[in-house]
Amino acid sequence: MTIQIFGTVCIDKVRKIEEFPKTVGTYTAVISEQVLLGGEASNTFVCINEWIEKGHESIKLISPPIVNDLNGKIIMNLLKKSTDKTSEKNVIYTQIIENNGINYNNNNNNNNNNNNNNNNYLKCTPITDIYVCNTKERTMFGIGFPEIDQYMIECKEIRERILNVDLQFGPNHWISIDSNYPSINKEILKKAIVTNTNLYIMDQELDSVVDQLSKENISIEHTSKLIFQSSSDHFGNKDGSIEGFFKIMNQWFQKDNGIFKKFLFILTDSKNGFGIGGTWNNQWIEPYWFTPSTIPPDQVIDTTGAGDAFRAGLIFSLIYKNKSLPDSLEFASASGGLNCLSFGGNSSTPSLISINQFLKLNNKNQMF
Repeated sequence: MTIQIFGTVCIDKVRKIEEFPKTVGTYTAVISEQVLLGGEASNTFVCINEWIEKGHESIKLISPPIVNDLNGKIIMNLLKKSTDKTSEKNVIYTQIIENNGINYNNNNNNNNNNNNNNNNYLKCTPITDIYVCNTKERTMFGIGFPEIDQYMIECKEIRERILNVDLQFGPNHWISIDSNYPSINKEILKKAIVTNTNLYIMDQELDSVVDQLSKENISIEHTSKLIFQSSSDHFGNKDGSIEGFFKIMNQWFQKDNGIFKKFLFILTDSKNGFGIGGTWNNQWIEPYWFTPSTIPPDQVIDTTGAGDAFRAGLIFSLIYKNKSLPDSLEFASASGGLNCLSFGGNSSTPSLISINQFLKLNNKNQMF
């Protein structure tokens, strides 16, 4: 079994401020700034990499192309530092060099092929500016993400490599994606559904994928495992009532003639907990509310990457270690919470020791 995490790898510039501007045009001082490795995929992979055995080759990070500009070189350096415990075979990315040639990092081939038709689509490495204030709220601004997505679709060589070389499909494999590259994600999802590949999806819009498969007369008889994780930010019900969450979940399950009932659906609401329900191990789970053990508010520094650390915990415990769903949810919740004790999504990921200590403190089963 191979677990493949495909998606966002970027630079996060995390800036701490006292408070957000109350009116447009006013000045707010930045107290501090850190340049960190970021992105949902790298946050998740770095977290898992903290827990797995050294030298493993069963969990892989597969990154979209990285531009060979200054920021791209920073990303590659940060990736190397953050994943030094793992095999080089487990971190796969395509480096777009300055003359628009392509260099594949995982097979040491230097292919200086011209891709001049794609110049308009790939100009810079994706960067996210994250502003975190003392009330623990944050907001984010991104650049370069649509261009990378478009490049992966328009550049045939890159698209074919991602779909036919870098990613492995089939019932013995898992692929996890996030939502920042919707165009290439749709191609991945289509092939995954046809090949009966196990999927862990974060926030990606799925209706258009189902519609496209229907138009192409492709039957959706997926019998492998499917997990869909999203947040109240995406569904517009942040800090809403539990009943409201259940209503949203049940409406989602009924869409497209009930095809989404095949998923285990996790709808998170930050520290408040999450709703969970759907299908797991061929059994239907009626949606219920999970209230996690929480981190004391005065210890929370930055919630960036909490959902990614939760995904990492669930992948590690439920999929990689094959633990029970209830225990895995506790482990994932602890991972997500403890990841908020430092700035950035993966600058100081929780260790197995710290997670077990947290679980013990809250009278939960210790694991691993």
